[in-house]
Amino acid sequence: MDKVITVFNWEIKKLFSSWRRTVALFLLPAILLMAALNVFPLLVNYMSTGSLNKKPVTVVGAPESFRTYVDETVDARVYTYDYKTYQEFAEIMRDEDSYHKMLRKGTLIVYFYSGDPLVDFDDEVRSYYKEISAENTQAVSKAVIYVAFDGNSFTSEARAEQLKEGVLNDYQSGLIDKLGGDYSVVGSSLFAIDSFNPITDFEDYRTTANTAASRVVPGVLMIMMYYCVYSLVSDMFASERDRGFMDKLIMTPVSRKKIYAGKILAINVIVSCSTVITMLLLFFSSWVNRSNDAMSLLPFGMMLTPSELLIILGSIPITVLLMTAICISTVFQLRRMQDITVNLQLPLIYFLGDFFMQMFRGTRPITMEYFLPLHNTLALIAETFNSQNKAWHVIVIYLINLGLSYWVLSYTFRKEERK
Repeated sequence: MDKVITVFNWEIKKLFSSWRRTVALFLLPAILLMAALNVFPLLVNYMSTGSLNKKPVTVVGAPESFRTYVDETVDARVYTYDYKTYQEFAEIMRDEDSYHKMLRKGTLIVYFYSGDPLVDFDDEVRSYYKEISAENTQAVSKAVIYVAFDGNSFTSEARAEQLKEGVLNDYQSGLIDKLGGDYSVVGSSLFAIDSFNPITDFEDYRTTANTAASRVVPGVLMIMMYYCVYSLVSDMFASERDRGFMDKLIMTPVSRKKIYAGKILAINVIVSCSTVITMLLLFFSSWVNRSNDAMSLLPFGMMLTPSELLIILGSIPITVLLMTAICISTVFQLRRMQDITVNLQLPLIYFLGDFFMQMFRGTRPITMEYFLPLHNTLALIAETFNSQNKAWHVIVIYLINLGLSYWVLSYTFRKEERK
């Protein structure tokens, strides 16, 4: 065991002897992945609107209560508002092509309707509350808020839903306090309990953020793990064998198995640490994403419970071990360095495909997916973020990946010793 640790320490020192190599392995891939995830909403916005401006909204006939709400509410200011009168909007509507062009560019149109062009929206709401406070059970409000968007655009539809949930519903629920008059005073209004509850707020954010993260984070971690494993195996095994250095190591008093074990241990520790750093950066990226764009891949508030975090942290070294076993087997099966490089890069295509499939799928994993090596880790991480995993999922996935790792390494090393 001492000799395994000696090889392990030697490999670690060799890695940290060059700061460029350390940064390239530990930080650069994680930072690039995080940047790509954060740039994605801007690219989608640019493709749909032709600009990088945030969420354009045209507001027609905006009452004073809405303007005040926008000025006083931080969450409402993530949109850029263009206020227009009914007359100005009527001019736009005369040119139907211009109207549809606005929608196709991603602009949302919010139209305040009071039932009568001569009646202000706020006055109509006040009148309604006045009627029901006078116990007029037949009172009906004509005040309606319409939202127009491009129905052929998923981006536009998602932003319209976000505007409704994040701004309009909150604005509507506050009208009773601002315009309710006697109805809000005599005790007929809604009341709130624990209106400021940070635990509830975190849970609400967590639900939205973790659902989105379950589509993105598993694939990112799998790509990150394999990239690091592929780089290290290529350097510690393929390159050293190609230079003849591996043959010199084998001729030392340290046995072949202990040399391999030390290198595998070093790879596992390095890649596991690099993956954890990537996870921390993803969490950081989520918690600084206050804009919460509808297309954001990592919305604000991503959070795991201690047990969920342990499940993911436990799956990382096991998955890294299986990836290492597959890469080492590939190296020992081939001789030419070019062939080794190409074959080691091929699984990256698989993990990229798995990443996009997970991002756009709308269903939970089926039972069979838990028995597919490597893919089962992606499914486990996704289910963990959704708080849907079960004990047998974790046990089965851990055992399958560990068992296959042991079999691949044993088979590869036995075959290598016979040569």
